[in-house]
Amino acid sequence: MALGFVVVDLVWEVVKANLDRGVRGEWPWRFTVLDTSACAALVALLGGIVVTRIQLSHTLRPVLSWSGFDGGSHRVVDSRRTVTLRNAGGGRAVVRSVSYRVSATDAYAGRVARPAGWVDSDVVVDFFEALGLERDRDFFLLHLGAGAAIPMSSNWREGMELLALNAKGRERLSLVDIRLVVTDVLGDTHRRDLRCIRPRPTASAT
Repeated sequence: MALGFVVVDLVWEVVKANLDRGVRGEWPWRFTVLDTSACAALVALLGGIVVTRIQLSHTLRPVLSWSGFDGGSHRVVDSRRTVTLRNAGGGRAVVRSVSYRVSATDAYAGRVARPAGWVDSDVVVDFFEALGLERDRDFFLLHLGAGAAIPMSSNWREGMELLALNAKGRERLSLVDIRLVVTDVLGDTHRRDLRCIRPRPTASAT
């Protein structure tokens, strides 16, 4: 905003400098905030700051990378779906908010009311347990609170475990989405939606 104001003032002074002396002495052309040299110096200074800020935002931008695979859970034996998260970018990522969207398979959808929209982890845990799933046996869900840091790593095997489900959990859940909102070192906000589980395709009749 400050850069825009100074640019407008610089254009004003340049236009005014090309007018006849008599016209420059009349209103509104006699109005001056900064002279041409001062405006040019400020434009160069603020422009440099903006360019540096953009370069830093690209360099320090976090890259939230996630993986979903069978097995590999440290919390659920015989996991059929494990989801991990890591920061593969050049700057830190601090959690601002985490929300979830879940749904049961058709066979269990009528037994428990589905949480509407995006909800917090407590609602999700209650929903899982209402479906007959036992924590740390049938499922694991990491409570990732505001202020937590996403670990930086270039190796997908070193990511933090967010979710794990065994065969029973996979049978009773058709959809699990996790929405992460993080802030970087510059205060910029980034959002990533993790589609952890999607409805399984149904076989079409031939």
